Amino acid sequence: MKNRITDLFGIQYPIIQGGMVWVSGAKLAASVSNAGGLGLIGAGSMKPDLLKEHILKVQGLTQKPFGVNVPLLYEKAQEQIDCALDLGVKIFFTSAGSPKKFTSYLKQKGAIVVHVTSSPELALKCAEAGVDGIVAEGFEAGGHNGREEITTMTLIPQVREKISLPLMAAGGIASGSSIAAAMALGADGVQMGTRFLMTRESSAHENFKKLALEALPHSTQIMMRKTVPVRLLQNQFSLEIKTIEETFTGEELKNKLNEHLGKYRAKMGMLDGDLAAGELEIGQIVSLIKDVPSVEEVMKELISDYQKTLSRLPLKLD
Repeated sequence: MKNRITDLFGIQYPIIQGGMVWVSGAKLAASVSNAGGLGLIGAGSMKPDLLKEHILKVQGLTQKPFGVNVPLLYEKAQEQIDCALDLGVKIFFTSAGSPKKFTSYLKQKGAIVVHVTSSPELALKCAEAGVDGIVAEGFEAGGHNGREEITTMTLIPQVREKISLPLMAAGGIASGSSIAAAMALGADGVQMGTRFLMTRESSAHENFKKLALEALPHSTQIMMRKTVPVRLLQNQFSLEIKTIEETFTGEELKNKLNEHLGKYRAKMGMLDGDLAAGELEIGQIVSLIKDVPSVEEVMKELISDYQKTLSRLPLKLD
């Protein structure tokens, strides 16, 4: 599985662990890196001081490469970036904002920069901004989602048509066969969130993991399209959001959504385990996940399944 993704990051497998808020802490990131992938600390839910703690902890748990995911929509993004740079972090995944905002700054500091995008047009802008790689994330993904609502299978070949940079596919990927499919469509590697959320090393609350194990194919839904689209696991909170969206329109709808969302709803659900009032961000692929193994077990299964998939190809059409 050596290719330009493994060469870019200095890792064994072209498998990136998504930098999820409240879930991707030091333990998860270090475990993925130790298993041969690239672990990412999800800085979106961390103030600079907390981010510093997690970076130092990762550095004490692994000698392998790791990175930090920084959502640019948060006001402390600059502080988070500077904190990570000061501690010697050299790999940054940026998302939820313009790639022009920090790419040049990070490159001047000697960092590798990858930006997460959701459309071919935005991928081209990432390339023009000078990033080293691109994550193209389809509509199936959990958490904050692109407004274009393009599925992964449709998105990857269209992005590949636009750019020649190292390309990672994200959204709906949780098995070795889906890694093979993403590569067949033009990706060089994959970024996986939900599969790593459902491991023993993730910071997700056990209540959240247990509920996710019961998920059906229709158990997640994109909500809050009028503010910031996000894919959620159905619970009391998501039903309340749905009622608001069916009741109000225009600016009143936006105000009601922002008021109901308030602060720390994701923390309440994902980290603290409040399955009623908390926001539960997770990908559509969760309905296929039926266990909560260790990261090492997940990686071994991914590679085994990938190899088995390749052994069945190519199909002979005689």
